[in-house]
Amino acid sequence: MPNRLSGTTRIPQVHLAEEDVEFCSIAGPIDLGTVSAFRARMDTRLDSAPSGLVVDLTGVTFVGAVGVAALIAANTRAERLGTVFAVVADSRPVLRPLQVTGVDQRLLVRPTLTEAACAVEAGVSRIPAQRAAR
Repeated sequence: MPNRLSGTTRIPQVHLAEEDVEFCSIAGPIDLGTVSAFRARMDTRLDSAPSGLVVDLTGVTFVGAVGVAALIAANTRAERLGTVFAVVADSRPVLRPLQVTGVDQRLLVRPTLTEAACAVEAGVSRIPAQRAAR
């Protein structure tokens, strides 16, 4: 089965305020066929116990229940590690599943990579998602 979960080939590690922050960019649907790769990608970034992990979902076209569950699991692991976990989302197909399930109240969600990185740098652990989905 081909891997439909695409992303950047280069995952940068940047230093913000002397803290290491990992970035993970995903594109395409997050469903039963792609969730394993999505989980593995986030787990790999968390293995080094960074100060923050920013998951960029701006290229995602669909988030199924398994995708929401994967985000919750990654956030839970990040909390255990002391890692601030943030999600970048700006479209209805991504924001709506988070809102309907109430996960937007549990995760730090920002509409841009810059805003998410700044929130992680500030050490903010939870900020509700934006309410207006496009």
